[in-house]
Amino acid sequence: MSVLDPYYMRNGKVVEGLASAVEQIPDDKILWTPCEKSIPWIRLIDHTGIAMRHLILKALKEEPLDVPACFFDESNCAKTPKDAAKALRDAWQELKSFLESQPEDFPKKEVAFTKGRKMTVEQAVWFNYEHNVHHRGQAWIYARMNGITPPAIWGSEQPD
Repeated sequence: MSVLDPYYMRNGKVVEGLASAVEQIPDDKILWTPCEKSIPWIRLIDHTGIAMRHLILKALKEEPLDVPACFFDESNCAKTPKDAAKALRDAWQELKSFLESQPEDFPKKEVAFTKGRKMTVEQAVWFNYEHNVHHRGQAWIYARMNGITPPAIWGSEQPD
């Protein structure tokens, strides 16, 4: 058993919920925003996969970070909901596979994070979880503002 098992379970559910949600975005709404300062709907969800692959995973592998360029590089960005869902699931599998391939003491290793901060691997992955949950909440609001019932997240929602 790994100290990261709760993270794998919880973040896996969040990622799958986000991937399922992005697949529901109507094609004519992918660039919809609630106001002009907001990030477009597809980019909001796609951003979580980009962060896993180009921020969290690179930090854990001790590779150079390219923030904020990685978020704005069009080659990293999905163009369709299907592409965004696939990229998100692929980024999660890549991150999870990397973590599972590391030694048992890897979660306690300190890594460089953004702005020169140091944190343990365990702290970095829980930061990732909090980031994903934050954007899941935004995505659910976007969906509800467009008349779409997002996937159930707490197990207590009842379909209308």
